[in-house]
Amino acid sequence: ACAGALWFFTTYLGVLFASHPLETDLYFVQRLTSVFRNVVMGLSSLASGFFGVVGIGIFLLGIRVAYGVMTGELDPTPIKQSKSEEIVLPDVWSLMMGKKPNR
Repeated sequence: ACAGALWFFTTYLGVLFASHPLETDLYFVQRLTSVFRNVVMGLSSLASGFFGVVGIGIFLLGIRVAYGVMTGELDPTPIKQSKSEEIVLPDVWSLMMGKKPNR
């Protein structure tokens, strides 16, 4: 939705800039307005493309997760494990600091 809104905004800005040219004889003002128009159009086009690609990626990820849930690869209900099967990670900071003399 955000990409579509930005795309319509970009199209609107393009039509607005084309239909309302700046009429001045000052060269630097003409150049500044053209730079401003190019920056605004470039940023809005970049943002709409970025959000479009991100939106497509999130949609495809949702399809992949739904497929994984349907096939049983991704089970939303975790299996309960007993306390004896839990993995205990060592305290790496103490090992690095030399606080355990038996290592």
